[in-house]
Parts: sequence; structure tokens; C-alpha cells
Amino acid sequence: MKCKILGLVCVLGFGVIEASSLKEAIEGTSIDGFSFGRFTSNGGKDGAGTRYQFRMKLDATSKEYNGYSLTGGIFFSQGSGTPDKGNTTVDDIQGSRGVRTDMAGSDVFNINNLFMSKSFDSTKTSLKFGQMNINSPYTNKSVDRGIGAMLSNKDIAGLDFSIAYYDSWIIDDFYIAAQAQSKDSRRKGAGIGNDIVIAGVSAKYDLDEEKTQNLSFRVYDLWGYQLFDYMIFSDIAYKYALSDDVSFKIMAQAGATGVNKITAFQSRSTFLKGYFINKLKDESLAGGAKQELAKTRGIYNLQASVNVHKFYAEVGYMGSFGEGYGASLDNVAAFNTAGKLWIGTQGHGADGFGFLGNGATKDTDISVIYSEVSYKLAAFTFGLDAAYVSGKNNFSLLIAGSNDPDYKYRGHVSGYKDRRKTLDASFFEISPSISYKIAKDINAQIYFASIFGDIKINRTRIQITYRF
Repeated sequence: MKCKILGLVCVLGFGVIEASSLKEAIEGTSIDGFSFGRFTSNGGKDGAGTRYQFRMKLDATSKEYNGYSLTGGIFFSQGSGTPDKGNTTVDDIQGSRGVRTDMAGSDVFNINNLFMSKSFDSTKTSLKFGQMNINSPYTNKSVDRGIGAMLSNKDIAGLDFSIAYYDSWIIDDFYIAAQAQSKDSRRKGAGIGNDIVIAGVSAKYDLDEEKTQNLSFRVYDLWGYQLFDYMIFSDIAYKYALSDDVSFKIMAQAGATGVNKITAFQSRSTFLKGYFINKLKDESLAGGAKQELAKTRGIYNLQASVNVHKFYAEVGYMGSFGEGYGASLDNVAAFNTAGKLWIGTQGHGADGFGFLGNGATKDTDISVIYSEVSYKLAAFTFGLDAAYVSGKNNFSLLIAGSNDPDYKYRGHVSGYKDRRKTLDASFFEISPSISYKIAKDINAQIYFASIFGDIKINRTRIQITYRF
């Protein structure tokens, strides 16, 4: 019933529609999205806190009329997947009458997408315009949004060209970082007004008639007014299949970012507006090294994988170049690695490869050796992730690990001055996991991620996910 109501909203967005076609239009509405519920508990010397988190993203796209369709979406999020010291599950139910979204900036229920699409009969070209998720190698397509337009074309066999322009946008990592500034009375809902342009091409080709070998690649560049002179992402992969169940793949990825000399966010968020001005002061420790802004950032990733029947294994190495390694917008983006905790302890982009994260600081680098193995047995999948992380990585710690007299801290975490600190740390991660496919679109997972070495933190997570 809820899906039909959302479909009706999409249809009515066109304006006046013949009454006889309304029922047909509702039945022709397509639904896409996901929902999950998770329980997360952090532990170890440098970790603490337990929380529930629930999230739903539901998009409905109307039936086409003369090539036009309308997509509308809702988004609900409550709780946190990255609890910290002092966090408990006490208030996660939020009373007996539902959720009050003003409890925290990350608790929301609102319209997520609202855009029109146009397809053309004479060409494999599509146009989207309105408020939409930003789908690119730099972003998280589920939560990063912009107001603008995106044009894509597939007229040339095997090639997919796209170009997008956004007049107003927000990366979820940036939004959550702004929420951390509790004294910022204008933090909620703040967006970014620096115009951005994203252009890219992707391709996939079979190299022989038997289709046992294929080659794929992507090349994208992003330009942001007074923010990025360039933000390049590229990857290339070669796959060789011995049979339907046996294959080998090698992949290389790289990202490079050049920060504009002006560097100024156009935003009503006090944190974002003052980020570049205040970074040195807010993130440097008294008497410590200066946490200056890295103007050039780069990262690369080399990976090999094998798939043999129900067994999968990959091994890879990630390194960096330039003054820092914050070469993307989202803290993970399209970089494919292994490990469940080292790249996401904070949950708002302070870690990982994000533009405001650890690698945004000058004189930082990272080195990661990682592996992943998994085995499918009936409806179960058993997995094991491992990683060794080192370098001058300016790694961000939670509150529980930010007051140890034996640690040689480097600076403050972006967005958490005087509460969370950073450390150049070397450590291992070992993370076993089990997932169970309850039904075609329902999956349950549990994992235990453990970091040990210069720092010690672990995370247990139980999650059930449904995909519409």
C-alpha cells in the first residue's frame, strides 16, 4: 500500500492526467531501495558504546509518458552505526509515538529524491534533472545528493558517457561532520553552493568470441568552484574466466585531487564555512605539529582476486602519493578494499579517503596490505577480512582512545575539537563474518572486527537488510 501511495505521488507530479490512465500508471510504478536494522557495539581499550540504527531508502519511478518519468523518494534514518563512549541504547526507541527527528541531526525522515527523467527514441541518451542522489565514483549514491542535471549516452557500443552539473549539493560525510558541532545553531540541513561538474566514461569489452576474457575501465573527473581544480578517478580491470564457476581478475585503481587555492565552502553551516580558515587552529595540538591543509592528494590500489565455485579470495595493496591521501569526497567511494573497521571507525568521513578526513592534512600518507576470503555453503557465506595499516596516516580515534597518556597524538579529529584525537598508527585488523540469505531480497549478517597494534578497538555488528 505504501508503495502504491508513493507511486501515486510520482504520477500526480506530472500535473493533469486522464482519470482512465491513473490506475494503469500506479500499477506501472517501479520501486527501488533498501531497508536495514542493525545493532553495533564497540569495545576494546580504545572503543566504547552501543547503539541501534534503522534506515530506509525507498524510491518510486512512474511509468513513462512520451519519454518522461518522475522519481520521488523517501529516506528515514534513526540511531547510529558508530557508537562512542557514553552512547547507550536507552533513548533509541524515542518514546511511544514514533520518532522525533529533532533529537539529533542524523535522525531524519524526509523527501530524498524528486527528479524528472527524459529518454529519447532516436538515441540511447537519458537526461535527469531535479533533486537526486549523486551517482559517481567519488560519492555514496544512497545518501549524497545534489540539485542539478545529469546527461548520459550509450550510443557507442560498450561505452557509457555521462556529465552532470549540480548547483547545490551535500556529501553525507560533510553533513554528519557539521552535526558534530553542537554549538552550530544553523547546522541542520546545511548544503554546499559551490557549483560542481562531474564528467566520465566507462566501458566493458569482451576480448574474444567465447567471452572468456573481458576488459573494463572507468575515467572520471570532477571540478568544483573554489574547491577542486581536479578530482580524478580511474580504474581498469581484466577478467579471465575458465568456466562459469572459475575466474581470475586483476584490477588497478587511482585517484588524484588538486585543491583550489581559494578553498572556500559556500554554505550556511558554520563548520563548513569556516573549515579551511579554522583547520590549522582547530586540528593542531598545542605544541604539536601543524595540521595544515594538503593541496595535492593521491591514492592507488592494486588487487588480484580468484573465484573458484563457492570460494572467493582477493589480495591487494593500497598506497598514496602527494601531500595527503584524502583524494575523494566520500570516505570509501569506489575504492575496493577489505576490512570492516579500519576505514569506518568514525562514520562521518574523518577516516578513510574523504576530502575532510585523515588524508586532508599535509604530510600524511597511508599503506595498506589487505585480503578477503569467503566461502558459500547453502544459504550461508563465511568470510574473513584482514588488513595491515601503517604510515603517517593521522588515524582518527574515538573518545575512548583520545585520553591515553602513553599515546603520542598528532592532532584533533576534524569536527571534534577537544573530544577526539588523531594518531600516526600501525595496526592489524582481523574480521570474521557470517551472512545468511533468509530470502531472495533479505540478508542477515554478523561480524566481529578487531584492530590491534598501536591502537586496540573492536566492533560487533548484527544487521538484517531488505532490498526492494
